Amino acid sequence: MTELADKTEAEQTITIGEKTYPVAGLSDQVKEMLSLHQQASEMAMGAKRQAAIHDLAVQNLAAMIEKAVTDADE
Repeated sequence: MTELADKTEAEQTITIGEKTYPVAGLSDQVKEMLSLHQQASEMAMGAKRQAAIHDLAVQNLAAMIEKAVTDADE
């Protein structure tokens, strides 16, 4: 969708489709939406990391349960 170039604030640009726009020239409303987009993207990445951690914990607990049950059988 969009790509915000990582430069100083005065030089930041955003590419939408094949056209590049200077961020400084965008309306305050669009700048706010860009900020929200960036925050949402960071939160989504954090949620994916947390989900991966939870998945590993579930797998580890399942393995521990299996081991405890099989050890008790012996």
